[in-house]
Amino acid sequence: MKLYIKQKVFAISERFTVKDETGVDRFFVEGSFMRIPKKFVIRNENGEMVSEIEKQMFRIFSRYDITTPTTDHVELVRRFSFFKSKFEITGKQWELRGDIWDHDYSVVYGERPIMYLKKHWFTWGDSYELTIPDERDAVLALSIAIAIDKEISDDQQSN
Repeated sequence: MKLYIKQKVFAISERFTVKDETGVDRFFVEGSFMRIPKKFVIRNENGEMVSEIEKQMFRIFSRYDITTPTTDHVELVRRFSFFKSKFEITGKQWELRGDIWDHDYSVVYGERPIMYLKKHWFTWGDSYELTIPDERDAVLALSIAIAIDKEISDDQQSN
Protein backbone atom coordinates (compact mmCIF):
# COMPACT_ATOMS: atom_id res chain seq x y z
CA MET A 1 0.00 0.00 0.00
CA LYS A 2 1.08 3.57 -0.59
CA LEU A 3 0.22 6.53 1.59
CA TYR A 4 0.70 10.18 0.70
CA ILE A 5 1.19 13.00 3.18
CA LYS A 6 0.76 16.57 2.01
CA GLN A 7 1.33 19.23 4.65
CA LYS A 8 0.43 22.83 4.07
CA VAL A 9 3.26 25.32 4.46
CA PHE A 10 1.44 27.76 6.72
CA ALA A 11 -0.87 25.41 8.63
CA ILE A 12 -1.07 26.80 12.15
CA SER A 13 -3.37 24.06 13.43
CA GLU A 14 -1.05 21.24 12.26
CA ARG A 15 -3.87 19.20 10.76
CA PHE A 16 -3.38 17.20 7.63
CA THR A 17 -4.83 14.26 5.77
CA VAL A 18 -3.07 11.09 4.66
CA LYS A 19 -4.38 9.66 1.38
CA ASP A 20 -3.92 6.28 -0.23
CA GLU A 21 -2.79 5.64 -3.82
CA THR A 22 -6.35 6.10 -5.12
CA GLY A 23 -6.67 9.54 -3.51
CA VAL A 24 -9.02 8.40 -0.74
CA ASP A 25 -8.56 9.93 2.72
CA ARG A 26 -7.26 7.12 4.98
CA PHE A 27 -5.98 8.93 8.07
CA PHE A 28 -6.39 12.33 9.69
CA VAL A 29 -3.55 13.74 11.78
CA GLU A 30 -4.12 16.41 14.40
CA GLY A 31 -1.16 18.07 16.10
CA SER A 32 -1.59 19.82 19.41
CA PHE A 33 -1.46 23.57 18.97
CA MET A 34 0.53 25.50 21.58
CA ARG A 35 0.80 22.44 23.84
CA ILE A 36 3.88 21.25 25.65
CA PRO A 37 4.77 18.44 25.28
CA LYS A 38 3.88 18.16 21.61
CA LYS A 39 1.27 15.53 20.80
CA PHE A 40 -0.21 14.11 17.59
CA VAL A 41 -3.35 12.02 17.27
CA ILE A 42 -4.02 9.91 14.18
CA ARG A 43 -7.60 8.94 13.36
CA ASN A 44 -8.87 6.55 10.73
CA GLU A 45 -11.59 7.30 8.16
CA ASN A 46 -14.25 6.47 10.79
CA GLY A 47 -12.86 9.06 13.22
CA GLU A 48 -11.49 6.43 15.61
CA MET A 49 -8.11 7.14 17.22
CA VAL A 50 -5.58 4.64 15.88
CA SER A 51 -2.35 6.20 17.20
CA GLU A 52 -1.06 8.78 19.63
CA ILE A 53 2.42 10.29 19.42
CA GLU A 54 3.80 12.35 22.30
CA LYS A 55 7.22 13.94 22.65
CA GLN A 56 8.75 13.38 26.06
CA MET A 57 10.03 16.47 27.80
CA PHE A 58 13.25 17.12 29.69
CA ARG A 59 15.43 14.70 27.77
CA ILE A 60 18.93 15.33 26.47
CA PHE A 61 18.03 13.43 23.32
CA SER A 62 14.52 13.48 21.93
CA ARG A 63 12.15 10.63 22.62
CA TYR A 64 8.65 10.06 21.25
CA ASP A 65 6.10 7.72 22.81
CA ILE A 66 3.96 6.01 20.19
CA THR A 67 0.85 4.17 21.27
CA THR A 68 -1.56 2.27 19.05
CA PRO A 69 -4.42 -0.04 20.03
CA THR A 70 -2.80 -2.97 18.18
CA THR A 71 0.80 -2.67 19.47
CA ASP A 72 2.45 -2.33 22.80
CA HIS A 73 4.25 0.86 23.69
CA VAL A 74 6.89 1.85 21.10
CA GLU A 75 9.43 4.66 21.41
CA LEU A 76 11.37 6.54 18.79
CA VAL A 77 14.64 7.54 20.47
CA ARG A 78 17.26 9.91 19.09
CA ARG A 79 20.78 8.62 19.75
CA PHE A 80 24.05 10.50 19.77
CA SER A 81 26.56 10.02 16.98
CA PHE A 82 29.62 12.11 16.11
CA PHE A 83 28.60 12.68 12.50
CA LYS A 84 24.80 12.60 12.38
CA SER A 85 22.15 11.94 14.94
CA LYS A 86 20.39 8.67 14.45
CA PHE A 87 17.14 7.17 15.65
CA GLU A 88 16.28 3.87 17.23
CA ILE A 89 12.90 2.20 17.58
CA THR A 90 12.47 0.52 20.95
CA GLY A 91 9.65 -1.86 21.76
CA LYS A 92 9.85 -3.51 18.32
CA GLN A 93 12.74 -5.06 16.48
CA TRP A 94 12.45 -2.58 13.66
CA GLU A 95 15.47 -0.71 12.35
CA LEU A 96 15.78 2.60 10.50
CA ARG A 97 18.07 2.65 7.45
CA GLY A 98 18.94 5.34 4.96
CA ASP A 99 19.21 9.11 5.01
CA ILE A 100 16.69 10.36 7.54
CA TRP A 101 17.71 14.01 7.15
CA ASP A 102 17.14 13.87 3.39
CA HIS A 103 13.75 12.14 3.84
CA ASP A 104 14.88 9.00 2.03
CA TYR A 105 14.82 6.10 4.46
CA SER A 106 13.27 2.76 5.25
CA VAL A 107 12.16 0.80 8.29
CA VAL A 108 12.99 -2.89 8.21
CA TYR A 109 12.55 -5.97 10.37
CA GLY A 110 15.63 -8.04 9.60
CA GLU A 111 15.56 -7.92 5.82
CA ARG A 112 11.77 -7.59 5.57
CA PRO A 113 10.78 -4.06 4.53
CA ILE A 114 8.18 -2.40 6.75
CA MET A 115 8.13 1.06 5.17
CA TYR A 116 10.00 3.17 2.66
CA LEU A 117 9.63 6.95 2.78
CA LYS A 118 10.72 9.47 0.20
CA LYS A 119 10.07 13.17 -0.01
CA HIS A 120 8.69 14.74 -3.16
CA TRP A 121 10.77 17.83 -3.82
CA PHE A 122 9.65 20.98 -5.63
CA THR A 123 6.12 20.95 -4.25
CA TRP A 124 4.24 23.60 -2.29
CA GLY A 125 4.47 22.29 1.27
CA ASP A 126 5.97 19.04 2.38
CA SER A 127 4.88 15.99 0.39
CA TYR A 128 5.88 12.44 1.27
CA GLU A 129 5.23 9.02 -0.19
CA LEU A 130 5.21 6.02 2.13
CA THR A 131 5.35 2.55 0.62
CA ILE A 132 4.17 -0.05 3.14
CA PRO A 133 4.11 -3.66 1.86
CA ASP A 134 1.93 -5.02 4.70
CA GLU A 135 -1.15 -2.92 5.47
CA ARG A 136 -1.09 -4.16 9.09
CA ASP A 137 2.08 -2.06 9.62
CA ALA A 138 0.54 1.14 8.20
CA VAL A 139 -0.48 2.91 11.41
CA LEU A 140 2.77 2.34 13.27
CA ALA A 141 4.89 3.11 10.21
CA LEU A 142 2.96 6.34 9.63
CA SER A 143 3.38 7.27 13.31
CA ILE A 144 7.15 6.78 13.10
CA ALA A 145 7.34 8.91 9.93
CA ILE A 146 5.38 11.75 11.62
CA ALA A 147 7.62 11.68 14.72
CA ILE A 148 10.78 11.77 12.58
CA ASP A 149 9.39 14.62 10.48
CA LYS A 150 8.58 16.59 13.64
CA GLU A 151 12.12 16.09 14.95
CA ILE A 152 13.69 17.18 11.66
CA SER A 153 11.40 20.22 11.57
CA ASP A 154 12.39 21.16 15.14
CA ASP A 155 16.07 20.87 14.21
CA GLN A 156 15.64 23.11 11.17
CA GLN A 157 13.79 25.74 13.23
CA SER A 158 16.48 25.78 15.93
CA ASN A 159 19.27 26.31 13.37
